[in-house]
Amino acid sequence: MIEHIKELGAKLRNIFVIGEFQKRYDDGKIQVKTHNNRAVEKKEAFPYGFFAKAKSGRTFVLCQGGNFDGFEIFPVQPDDKIEPPELEDGDTALYTGEGSWIVLREAGGVEINAEASGNITIIGKDGKFYFGNNLTNLCKLMIGLIDEIKAIITSGAPPTHTVNSVSQQKLEAYKNEFKNLLKESA
Repeated sequence: MIEHIKELGAKLRNIFVIGEFQKRYDDGKIQVKTHNNRAVEKKEAFPYGFFAKAKSGRTFVLCQGGNFDGFEIFPVQPDDKIEPPELEDGDTALYTGEGSWIVLREAGGVEINAEASGNITIIGKDGKFYFGNNLTNLCKLMIGLIDEIKAIITSGAPPTHTVNSVSQQKLEAYKNEFKNLLKESA
């Protein structure tokens, strides 16, 4: 009877096992070393619609029935040195260990930060993307700017002729619209 209780206790202790990420394989599996130095390999069990490729961190290994024969590896958790972006209650974030992130704010808005001189690429279904706010559409703004440049009227004799003041004022107005739509620097 005591042996059965010890066996049951061992199985209960082994239902969730903490492990450390060791390496990733080309086929998508990862190797995790458990707290008792057992190496297990399997694909991580990600929730639908999410996937990541961690380089380091901890994970939980679920051993069904406390038995390592039927285990699942939960997604790798970040090391303590990795700082996720600051969130308010209800916000959601995707982030990397190198400092890039996307935050969806429950109160509205999406914030994108591409660290280490990264690029932000947005691809739409038809190869085009929409960029604007509730006042200005970047495409319409650019079309208007190009039309204004095409319609520039110069004054004065060459080589001293300049853009006339009316055209200069229109171009300055477009510059101000761009400044209201786009941040000039990070």
